[in-house]
Amino acid sequence: MALEVTWDSKVCTHSGNCVKGLPKVFRVENGKFLIDPSGADDESVRAAVEACPSGALRIKPAQAAQRRPAR
Repeated sequence: MALEVTWDSKVCTHSGNCVKGLPKVFRVENGKFLIDPSGADDESVRAAVEACPSGALRIKPAQAAQRRPAR
């Protein structure tokens, strides 16, 4: 399952590192920033997110698998 990546447009400094580094994951089409984490392996996506100089990219925490009923 691909990671879920979020982008905060108010924080982004538009350095372009993500688009240049992983163009199959991060791209701009018709003026809109698109993210498709399935375009690369999880390790590469995590590295690109960590390399974001502004911190605008984040990996959304995984949902808890299933909550156990209270005993």
